[in-house]
Amino acid sequence: MRYHHGPTDEAGQDGKPVKIMAMSGPYTTSDSLDYEPLLDALNQIRVDRPDVVIMTGPFVDMRQPNIASGNIVLEFEDGGGKMNVTTEALFVNKVAAAIESLYEEDPTMRTQFVLVPSLDDAVAEFVYPQPPLHDRLKRPKEMQLPGAEGIEYGTLGLHHIETAGRGDEEGFKRVHCVSNPCTLKINEMTVGVTSTDVMLHISTDETNANLAPGSRMSRIAQHLLQQRSYYPLFPPPAAQTMATNLDLAHMKEWSMPCQPDLLIVPSKLTTFAKKVLDHSIVVNPGLLTRGTTGGTYAVMDVHPMKRDVLEGAGGDIEMDHGLPDRIKIDIKRI
Repeated sequence: MRYHHGPTDEAGQDGKPVKIMAMSGPYTTSDSLDYEPLLDALNQIRVDRPDVVIMTGPFVDMRQPNIASGNIVLEFEDGGGKMNVTTEALFVNKVAAAIESLYEEDPTMRTQFVLVPSLDDAVAEFVYPQPPLHDRLKRPKEMQLPGAEGIEYGTLGLHHIETAGRGDEEGFKRVHCVSNPCTLKINEMTVGVTSTDVMLHISTDETNANLAPGSRMSRIAQHLLQQRSYYPLFPPPAAQTMATNLDLAHMKEWSMPCQPDLLIVPSKLTTFAKKVLDHSIVVNPGLLTRGTTGGTYAVMDVHPMKRDVLEGAGGDIEMDHGLPDRIKIDIKRI
């Protein structure tokens, strides 16, 4: 992915930072399917207009009581009443439609979304590593039921986001569905992401003593970077709440191809942003929803390299990206 701030591509970042937001599901509270925390986060996106929003699942949380019981009821604002729907339809109407509304209101917005599935997602495959979110049918179909006019099935509705506000016009891709885990490149920066709570899983199996105050999170994150693995555990924890269905035939898919500049590891543990192994920044943005209340998300401003540093390095010399010296990170409450 490449992001530009100037009027032309040649302007590059024009000296301005690339703004990245990272948030993790669940996106609705345990007592409601209104997705209010997600709507609050999207309102903040309207104001801040970040370049990239990295959203990790679960988007449709299998542990949410209403979803777990199958009592998924959508209330239609246009007087259509209420209807029991599938998890797929819930994603379309609460997640995809909410993102789509951003571009309908402002087609000039250049924010790009990166969607990473979770093992707790009811609309994703329950295996690690996970393939990207995808439509179940190549050609979505419309429900032929009274009161269900306009509701499609077999799709997650993400294709509507690409055309919202711009019709059939071509433009940059607004939504990128990626695997869990994944390694991305944003301009010159390498970003690693996993939605699986590997920090919590490691913490339950690790023993330690005499650590310096505040260093525990760094030590846990260090395991991932030193072993170049998004999940350096085998077997996974036995607890039901941390069940991880590992596909060992594809274990290479959760290895890190390189040490990322930025590693995003959403976790139930304490939120943090730390420099680990000198060159990497590891961030736990927390969860957007905690029970019946809102949670946290992270905002990162990545400033461009200074001109004199680039000019002094020469054209063919490999150089450290130096992310720790040019990034500002805020963990905010929704």
